[in-house]
Amino acid sequence: MTARTRSRTNAATTTNPVALALALALSLPALGPAYTQDAPFEGRSADVGPPLAGLRGPWLRNGELSEDPVKKSQSMAREGRWVSSIMVEQVNSLAGRLEAQQIRIMGESVVLLDGRGETLTLPLDGTWHALAPGRRGRVLVADGALTIETTARDWLRIETFRRNLDLLVRTTQLRSPRLASVRVRFHTVYERPRPGSTSRLPGADWMDALPQPVAIRIVPPERRHRELLSGRVEVRALVIDSRVAAVEFLLDDRPTRRVRKPPYKTHIELADPPRQQTLEVRAYDTQGEFAGSDRIVLNRIDGPFAVRIAKIRAEQTGGTAAVRVEAAVSVPRSASLERVDFYRGEDLVAVVDELGAATNEGAARTIPVEAWIEDVRPDDFVRVSAKLADGRELEDAELFQGSDHQGEIDVQLVQLQVLVTDRDGNPASGLGTEDFEIRENGRSLAPEALHTAHDVPLVLGLAIDSSESMRPVWRRLRYVAGSFVATSLAPGDRAFLVDFDDTVRLLQPLTGNKALLSRRLDRLLPGGGTALHDGLLFSLLQYRSEPGRRALVVVTDGVDLDSRSRWEQAADFAEHLGLPIYFIELDQSVKAVIRNSSLADRFSEETLQREKARRRLRRISRQTGGRLFHIEPLGDELPWTERIEQVFDQIEADLRHQHVLTYYSDQPPGAPIEPEIRVTRRGLSLRSAVPLEAIE
Repeated sequence: MTARTRSRTNAATTTNPVALALALALSLPALGPAYTQDAPFEGRSADVGPPLAGLRGPWLRNGELSEDPVKKSQSMAREGRWVSSIMVEQVNSLAGRLEAQQIRIMGESVVLLDGRGETLTLPLDGTWHALAPGRRGRVLVADGALTIETTARDWLRIETFRRNLDLLVRTTQLRSPRLASVRVRFHTVYERPRPGSTSRLPGADWMDALPQPVAIRIVPPERRHRELLSGRVEVRALVIDSRVAAVEFLLDDRPTRRVRKPPYKTHIELADPPRQQTLEVRAYDTQGEFAGSDRIVLNRIDGPFAVRIAKIRAEQTGGTAAVRVEAAVSVPRSASLERVDFYRGEDLVAVVDELGAATNEGAARTIPVEAWIEDVRPDDFVRVSAKLADGRELEDAELFQGSDHQGEIDVQLVQLQVLVTDRDGNPASGLGTEDFEIRENGRSLAPEALHTAHDVPLVLGLAIDSSESMRPVWRRLRYVAGSFVATSLAPGDRAFLVDFDDTVRLLQPLTGNKALLSRRLDRLLPGGGTALHDGLLFSLLQYRSEPGRRALVVVTDGVDLDSRSRWEQAADFAEHLGLPIYFIELDQSVKAVIRNSSLADRFSEETLQREKARRRLRRISRQTGGRLFHIEPLGDELPWTERIEQVFDQIEADLRHQHVLTYYSDQPPGAPIEPEIRVTRRGLSLRSAVPLEAIE
C-alpha cells in the first residue's frame, strides 16, 4: 500500500496523463518527464516461469493505459523536436496494427499476428533474417522479455514485449540509423480479451484474429426425437472457461438454483402439460463478475412445410356423387399460409384463402382445411396444393377409389438422414423409396420420398486440434482442411469451425461463405494443451435445432489432458444427437520416439493412453454412423499428406451420398418417434439413420 501511494504522489508531478494512468495501473516506480521521451520502461515484471510462457495468446489494447503514437509524434513536433516525414509515415502505419496482438511460439520460431491480420515469423536464434527486399529482422529473448528488431534502409524499429502482472506491455522505439536525435518511443498496454470485448473493435476483421474462448454452454436435457418434456428433468452446463466459479440456472427468466462447484448440473421442474419454456445459464467468476451466458428454448414445436390429405368421405347431395376432402397443412414457425387449392383431376374446384389468425407467423402449427368436391367418378383423383406467403408450394394427391377412410389430422412428417453402403463399405447411390422398409411400433409404414444430398442443404462442423503438438503437420493440414471445406460445401450448405487446445473457441459460427471460412483457418496457430472432449461436446452443441443434413469432422492428434468435462458426456450426447462423426487421428508419438530413443518408457505409457483414447473415438464413430481414420505421419504407408487428402476425400464422398428419407408418422404431436429402418436391396446395408430437425 505504501509503494502504491508513493507512486501516485510522485507520478502526480508529471504532466503526462498517460504516464500517470500507466503508473497507477501497474504500480510502477515514479515516472518523471523523461518517461514521455526516451527513458527505458522500468516496470515490475511478474514471474513468467518458462521463457515467454506468459506472453502467448491473444491480447487486446487497453486504450486508457496506452499512449497514442500519432498524438505523441505530433506533440514532439509542437515541442520543436525534429520529426521527419518518414517517421510520421512509420508511426501512422503502426497505429492500426497495435489494437490487437497474438503471440505464439512454434517450435524454434515466434509468430506474431497483429491487429491488421498480418503475420511475422522469425526464428528464436538471435540472428538477422531477411524478411523482404531491403528488410531484415531478428528476435532477442532475455529475462522473460521478447524483443523484435526490424530494420530497413532508413529506420530501425525495436519492439519489446514484457508481462506485467495480468497485462502485456509493448515498448516500441523508432530510430534513424543516421541521425541519433531522430527517434520516438511509446508504450502500448494490452489485456486478455473477455467475452464480448471484440465488440468495441473498429472492424469485423478483428474477429479473424481473436476468436473468443467459450465460457459456458447448456447441454440440453435428454429426450427422444420430437418428445416434449415435462416434470422434473436434469439439466447440465458445459463450463470451459477456468475463471468460472459459479453457474446460475434460470427457467423463464426466474432463477432456480446457483451451483458453485462442478459438475454444474441441477434439476428443474417443467410445466405439465408441456409447453414452450426458456432455459438460461449464467456464469460468474471467483469475484462474482459475470463471465458469460447461454440460453435455449425447450419444447419448441417446429415441423417442416408439409401437406397431406387426411380424410376423404363420400356423401350424396341431391343425387350427385360428392366427397368431403379434409387436408392438413404443417406450417413452420417462420412462415405463413396464403392459400390452399383443391383439384378434381386437373380442374381447380375450390380455393381456401380465408384462414384467419392461424396463418400468422411465430409458431409452428397444423392448419386443417376442407372442401366439397362434386361430380366425382371412381377413377378421378383429388389433389390439394398449399402455398406459403414466401412462394413455396407443396401438394398431395389421392384417388377417389375406395375413398372412405380416416387419417390423422396432424401432419407428422418425419425426416431421416440415411447413409447406405455396399459390401465394401462404399457409399451406395441410385436408391429409391422401394429400397427401404419403415416400421414404427410394430406397424409397417410407407416411405413418402427419398431426397438426394443435392436436394437437402448440409450443416458441416469442423473441429481442429490446435495444440502445440500439432505444429509438425500444421501448415499442410490447414491447407488440406481448407480445400475440404471449399469442395464439400455446395450452394445453400453451411459450415462452422471450432478450434481447441487447452480451451475451446468458436472460430467461425455457421456460414455459407467459403472465403470467410478459409480466412478463419488461415488465422489458426498451434499452441497449448489438448481439451478434446470439451471441443467435441461444444461442437455437437452447435447443431441444436439447425435443419438439414449434418456431419461433424474432428481432427486431433493426442490424448485428452485438459478437458473439464468427462469423456462420457461427449460420448452420451453424441449418441443422443446421432449425427455422423468422423475422427481423423494423427499419431505424433512415433516421431517423438525416433527423435529420442530415451523416451521409450514414456512412449510405452503414451501408447497405452492413445489406444484407450482410440477405443473411445472408435465407439463414438460407430454409434453415430461415422468413421475413425488413424494416420501415422511416419508410417510405412503413403506420405501422410496424401493419406489425409484421401481421408478427406472419403468423408466428402460419404456426404455426397447422404439421403433424406421421409414418411408420415402415426404418433401424436409431442410423442417420441423411434422408427426402425431397414434396407431391402440385397448387398446393401444401412450405416446410419439420423432423425433430422425440420427442413423447411
